[in-house]
Amino acid sequence: MVLAPVPTVREATLDDARFLMEGNITMAMESESHKLDEAVVGPGVEAVLRDPSKGRFFIAEVDGEQAAQLLITFEWSDWRNASYFWIQSVHTVKEHRRKGCFRALYNHVKMVAVAEQAAGVRLYADMDNARANATYEALGMTSHYKVYEQLFK
Repeated sequence: MVLAPVPTVREATLDDARFLMEGNITMAMESESHKLDEAVVGPGVEAVLRDPSKGRFFIAEVDGEQAAQLLITFEWSDWRNASYFWIQSVHTVKEHRRKGCFRALYNHVKMVAVAEQAAGVRLYADMDNARANATYEALGMTSHYKVYEQLFK
């Protein structure tokens, strides 16, 4: 029996910008049927990579190949006197899905969050994305919140 390679996780660099942008564009179309503009997303990704106060991207690799991505951004909590890590921009390349890439990314982010004394890890997911919601619940995540928004862009 041949075991599947275990994903490894690293922090993204500017060299990963194209992969991250393409992942964001694909994820938005697949999960929300929303077409993102490369001319907006590309500079948005690069802004995060150049300024860690905006967030941090992580990449899961399989055999040295980029396989999945995740972005964390920060929300200050006066109730906790600490930041929450918000997970967003999650995408796994099709051929690497259901192979532990998100689990590896999530476990890595949890380790970073604990090491940096974050209040916790949060994410929002489309209520109709049953597979993603099942994945998050299988990792022990729960929710008693509903997210509301009013978009300006």
